[in-house]
Amino acid sequence: MIYDLEDRLAKLELPLLVMAGDEDDHCLQPGIFLKKTVPASGLAILPKSGHTLNLEEPALFNQFMADFLAQVEAGAWTARDPRSNPAQIMRTS
Repeated sequence: MIYDLEDRLAKLELPLLVMAGDEDDHCLQPGIFLKKTVPASGLAILPKSGHTLNLEEPALFNQFMADFLAQVEAGAWTARDPRSNPAQIMRTS
């Protein structure tokens, strides 16, 4: 299970873009988990979309992907701002 990899994912230095549809119930929580855990991650949630984002919203999917790749190539995709607190995402207490 992906949650079992938390310690290893927290050390990941590669850029990561997580995309999920807001109607993809099985991927929303894991996507938030990845955003919270991987330091150089970004999270894009596409509205009124399910699991096949590239087929449901091809233009939006391609735009997010192109922007991500351009930022990575330019060195502009960095780890999150150290002032942010990922523990605040989806707090349960």
